[in-house]
Amino acid sequence: MRAQSDVSLYEFTVDVAFFSDGEHFASQSYAVTASTWFSARQQALQMSVNSVYDNPRIPGLSRSATVRSDS
Repeated sequence: MRAQSDVSLYEFTVDVAFFSDGEHFASQSYAVTASTWFSARQQALQMSVNSVYDNPRIPGLSRSATVRSDS
């Protein structure tokens, strides 16, 4: 038997900004389906580890995420 969930899912666009030693050098947008903005943000940050901008040779690499609701 399969449990049924009534969790609503929403479409979000999450903009992930990449920084080197505090200086912005790139951005990527991710389309994410999630139940909350926080979950969408976490998913996009996880997806961003596969970005070409996620490179261990970049000094002081960090990132931030800004969530936009599409619905």
